[in-house]
Amino acid sequence: MTGIGYLLHGSHEETQRLMSEHAEGELRGYTRWRVSRHLVKCDMCRALYRSFLEALAALRKLGRAEPPPKPEIADSVVARIRESEGEAGS
Repeated sequence: MTGIGYLLHGSHEETQRLMSEHAEGELRGYTRWRVSRHLVKCDMCRALYRSFLEALAALRKLGRAEPPPKPEIADSVVARIRESEGEAGS
């Protein structure tokens, strides 16, 4: 790619390096424009970016999942408290 082409369309390397920042909305100004423009023009980087977004969404979903409640944990804590209260009163 020529110097002018790079300035207008960015490169695969730059786009791939900045995908995370682009997805999070952290890029500003000319850099954001150039990465966006490259993603519009480049099928390979666009496919990689879509895959990245899917992986990011899956990771975010995992982070939000609540663990299943385990009532036995609460029961064991209450039992230990009662035991320690009984020992203190002896």
